[in-house]
Amino acid sequence: MIKRGEQWGVPTTCTSRDVFVHGDQGLALSSVNDRLIVHGGDIAHCLGDPPQPAVGDNCFEVPIDALRVSITMRNGTIHTKIAASHVMIGGWLRGRLVCVSNGGFIGPRNVSPRAHPNDGFLDLMSVDSSMGLQQRFRARQKSVLGTHTPHPLVEAGRIRAIEFSTLSRTEALRIDGSRIRGWISVQIEIVPDYWRLLV
Repeated sequence: MIKRGEQWGVPTTCTSRDVFVHGDQGLALSSVNDRLIVHGGDIAHCLGDPPQPAVGDNCFEVPIDALRVSITMRNGTIHTKIAASHVMIGGWLRGRLVCVSNGGFIGPRNVSPRAHPNDGFLDLMSVDSSMGLQQRFRARQKSVLGTHTPHPLVEAGRIRAIEFSTLSRTEALRIDGSRIRGWISVQIEIVPDYWRLLV
């Protein structure tokens, strides 16, 4: 994990054994035994969308945290998976919105501007279900720049693990952008230093 005042990562050279992956879902499915070069997605975006190093290029190897997500389904089964970027419950325009993120970005929105993908914490941003529609539109617009959090109905914090239960059969659950249907509860915990990325 990154520590205050210390350099993040170590200098290295890209080799032919390093593995290119596309986006957060590709990263989530990748082996922890490989050094990875990620193109596209939220994690690449929170790293500044760095250019992909070619074989022989000097670069940095940086550790990246992961999210371990356990989903309990209506039929009683439990699915556990690794996620790279986020878990999102609900939506911006009505009901509750909960965003648990690794690097702060979900698509174009900087939902947790103080997040870092290797600080050993999950970043939580939630919008209370009582927020009115006009305020929701404004908060969603401001979230592109990460200026939506100073609002009494927007909560922000850092956690290592958290659990949520669905409030309705139609409440959306998305993991790294993929919709999960038929869920009743979800547990999320941070897994520090899970992958090694080249940037």
